[in-house]
Amino acid sequence: MGEIFRQFFVVHINHVRMVRSLLACVFLFLGLSGLLAPAAEAAAFQAPYRQIDCRVEACPAKPGQRWTWFAVDAKAVRTLAPDWQLLVDNTRFSYIEVRVRHSAGTLVIQRDQFDLHKNWSMGNNLRFAIPMAGSGISRIEVGFRDMDAPGLMRTIKAMDKADHAEFVQNWTVLVAVVIGVLFAAFTYNVFLLTWLHAPFQRWYVVWVAAACSYLMIWSGKILDVFPFMAGPSSARTSFLLVGLLVVSGAAFFFSLIEKDKLPQRLIDVGQAGGILVAITSVIAAFDMVFPAAYTDRMFNFAMVIVTITLTIGCGFAAIRGSRAIWYYLAGWLPALALLGARIARNFDLLPQDDIIDKAGFEALAWEALILSLAIADRFRQLRREADATDSERRTLLRVATTDSLTGLGNRSLFQSLLERATPYVGGLDVVAVDIDFLKQTNDMAGHDAGDALIVAVAERLRAAAGPSATITRIGGDEFVILLEGEARQRLDAVRQMIALSAGVPLRHAGYDLTISICAGHAADPDGNANLQTVHKLADLALYRAKAEGRGCWRTYDASMADELDARTQMVREARAALRLGEFVLHYEPIVDQNRRPIAQEAVLRWQHPRLGLLSPPQFAILMRESTIVLALQQLALEQAMAKAADMHVGAPGMAMAINFVTSQLQGPSAAIAILDELAQRNLPPQALIAEVTEPVAMGGLGSALFECLECLREAGARVALDDFGTGTASLIQMRDVPADLIKIDASFAAALVESDNSRQVVQAIVALAHSLGKKVVAQGIESEAQFDLLKQMGCDYAQGPLFGLASMQPQVAAA
Repeated sequence: MGEIFRQFFVVHINHVRMVRSLLACVFLFLGLSGLLAPAAEAAAFQAPYRQIDCRVEACPAKPGQRWTWFAVDAKAVRTLAPDWQLLVDNTRFSYIEVRVRHSAGTLVIQRDQFDLHKNWSMGNNLRFAIPMAGSGISRIEVGFRDMDAPGLMRTIKAMDKADHAEFVQNWTVLVAVVIGVLFAAFTYNVFLLTWLHAPFQRWYVVWVAAACSYLMIWSGKILDVFPFMAGPSSARTSFLLVGLLVVSGAAFFFSLIEKDKLPQRLIDVGQAGGILVAITSVIAAFDMVFPAAYTDRMFNFAMVIVTITLTIGCGFAAIRGSRAIWYYLAGWLPALALLGARIARNFDLLPQDDIIDKAGFEALAWEALILSLAIADRFRQLRREADATDSERRTLLRVATTDSLTGLGNRSLFQSLLERATPYVGGLDVVAVDIDFLKQTNDMAGHDAGDALIVAVAERLRAAAGPSATITRIGGDEFVILLEGEARQRLDAVRQMIALSAGVPLRHAGYDLTISICAGHAADPDGNANLQTVHKLADLALYRAKAEGRGCWRTYDASMADELDARTQMVREARAALRLGEFVLHYEPIVDQNRRPIAQEAVLRWQHPRLGLLSPPQFAILMRESTIVLALQQLALEQAMAKAADMHVGAPGMAMAINFVTSQLQGPSAAIAILDELAQRNLPPQALIAEVTEPVAMGGLGSALFECLECLREAGARVALDDFGTGTASLIQMRDVPADLIKIDASFAAALVESDNSRQVVQAIVALAHSLGKKVVAQGIESEAQFDLLKQMGCDYAQGPLFGLASMQPQVAAA
């Protein structure tokens, strides 16, 4: 026990002020009790009485088992003048009779239980006016038919008219003050309940309403509306209201105290006790059916269980650091103490008088006042908790919708913006942005360098778009800028930033990086279109910008939609063409300086049923559709391998040059798969020339693609760098590409005879390639003059219409 008290004071050392406030509240309540309910007044008018045992002495005219008679000491009324008042405690019965024996005879007053509205008096008493003076009265008898229990009779009072008026006035003041406090608390909390819906507040409103109703019965005000409530009906109703007070008060306690401050088992016991109180209060109210003495004891026993449970709960809550418990104790300690006194009075352990009832009403007012403060404090605490929760939710939402690398919005934020239904006031501009060469940067300099490039671009976008813009990063290298209303004025600044950023150097960890951005723009001047629609248009513009070159800005126009329709139709037709076998390979010879074919390049053709035979430039749009391009490349690989096997029989030294895309050349495992294909067809690795375009090769510096190419070369296959000179690779970067052959783009051969610059470039490429141990193939040769110049420059191989057009059958002999 000592350890429990030690823990209690250790845990609550910070609640000293609250404890002091609690003590001050209790003393204040005691002072209020002394002011409003003087005990001396009640004792002054009490008339001694006793129950008459009809088996021992003569009973009045109506004895029998259903009647209970009390004899009032006539000495208590000797000094009273005529028309004095006899006040009898209101209890449950079916009929009451008052007999007053005096010198002139016997006065008999009889009332049925439903005919007492003229006999009602404050303090839950029945008043009977006695016209003769007390000095001539020899005996007073009060009888009840079907009385609930004689032991529950509180008092019988005798007083003259003036004292009765003062008695009523004291009760009226008390009732008015208490009802005023209760009504104010009820009104205040009903108002709060219209916009706050905490369970403890609902129970508090029920408790205050029950307390107000209980007081209305005691004051007799209820008789203005329901006259039949005078007498036993009010006593029976009081049982129901007391039960409701106890149940709602207990429910208020268990819902007010913070979570985890009370053991769940104790809460279960309290709830069970509340149910028991509710049931027994109903049973006790129906004394016509159930024996009153037994049901009263059941009702009081149930209230004892709830009282003990609440007391234990207060201890647990206080020990576990509850804040609300101190307000609850301040309000409920007087009420709990008086509830205990009422129970003790019902068990005949305390005198039956008005003191407990008056103090009980004062406790109700006090409790209503303090618990209103408790509710206010609890709401303040809940508001703080709600604010903390809102802050945490906002933080979580901010984290969930913010890109951790750039601090901009992320894809989740953009998705939520897509669901926005309200129009954009002042119109909307959407800019879809893509970082050029991010993958190459990651492969060449590492992901840290790629992140640095992303951050640099994000900072430029933020600075150009301004604080009113919404910028989201929706992919690794993709951003979307939303400019709404006045923020649209920043569109020119964004466009200029895109243009000025092209080629801007960025140094990171020893690497020289370059900023390059493509952007597509679409606008909705009225702001009525949904964001998804405008973003799709901006995406089309971005697609056009990327197709036309890096660092471009394009604004959407109707031709892009036509292009999209055409692309969609071509993709649909290509899927059907794959099933129907419309894609075929043609073969173009690669010759040496003596015009002898040393290899055949497999080039894809589409035998279109409507457009005729299409070459790759005519369906290049398909190369941007990942699902289509993979199927086409696999088809080309299988057909070329099969043709190489056939060709190997008649021309063992003839190689097959096959174009590959990045996805086919990812790491050593891809190289092993290609070499297995060769082996299955009895082809040596030397029979393969793996061609990759310059952009593909430059994007694969230091990546898995180079590992695959190195593996192929080590096995004996050759690698050709195709279309050299059309991309961004420099002559110096040529040394880093694992290639055996450099294929000069056909555009150089076209101007070779007329242009000195072209000759100088080709000469430099040939010389540098030879110095690096690589051989050179010139593409697009159409004339003997071009071929002669190339031979003079030392170009190793040539390819073009001069040596034969691509055909379905390889040309293995010199043209």
